[in-house]
Amino acid sequence: MRLLAETQLERIVGALEAAKPRVAVIDSIQTVWSEALQSAPGSVAQVRECAAQLTRYAKRTGAALFLIGHVTKEGAIAGPRVLEHIVDTVLYFEGDPGSSFRFYAIKKLFLLNFRHFQGAGNLFGHF
Repeated sequence: MRLLAETQLERIVGALEAAKPRVAVIDSIQTVWSEALQSAPGSVAQVRECAAQLTRYAKRTGAALFLIGHVTKEGAIAGPRVLEHIVDTVLYFEGDPGSSFRFYAIKKLFLLNFRHFQGAGNLFGHF
């Protein structure tokens, strides 16, 4: 496992190109910024461009890419919702404050390897 403390997109992609990982985790996409854009990290333009470039990298190399986007206390995505339209799968982790178990619901499922397959919106897992 390798860790990189970096928020600048071009450096992240460069490190990915050099390391060639099978799996990459970006946490959080709202903090990543590209020097090609003038807007602030977390803005619609930055999130869209950074997620799109990272997604292109993953598709080109076959690497599994997890883009972590944080939510507010109310449960809304922190920053723009544009991220939901770029990624293949959106997972919302939801928990009951009174329970020791975590639940997750897959709200949107689109599998890249099975093009034009739209999965059910009510899939549920319990751990």
